[in-house]
Amino acid sequence: MVSVRATPVPAVLAVALLSLLYLTVSDIYALINYVGFATWLSIGAAVLCLPVLRYTQPNLERPIKVNLIFPAVYIVCTVLVVAVPAVASPAETGVGCLMILTAVPVYLILLEPHTRLRGLANITDGTTRLIQKLTLSVRPKMK
Repeated sequence: MVSVRATPVPAVLAVALLSLLYLTVSDIYALINYVGFATWLSIGAAVLCLPVLRYTQPNLERPIKVNLIFPAVYIVCTVLVVAVPAVASPAETGVGCLMILTAVPVYLILLEPHTRLRGLANITDGTTRLIQKLTLSVRPKMK
């Protein structure tokens, strides 16, 4: 959702709440490993989509065309930044993977129309409308 002021207010609030939750962890180095691993893995996966889409769907409109050297270098760096901690501290890396994987059941139960629970559909829709009203947000228009 995007605010009428063209800012992602709901996303910023969600990140702020997660940041407050992270403050409850007593070992700051473990937290850095958990979040750092999850962040690099997520962003690396997003950057990996650039060459994949360039190859699989070459006719898509691209307002900005990036030389593939940059994503390739970024992906190599991401693999190194993700692989080294995975070997050095596999337990913390596993927790980082679990942090990412917790999104799958949440998505399937609350958001995916085919699998979400019927009773929760009204709650999630109502919550979405409430957040939209409180933050003056709307869903972005798709082309």
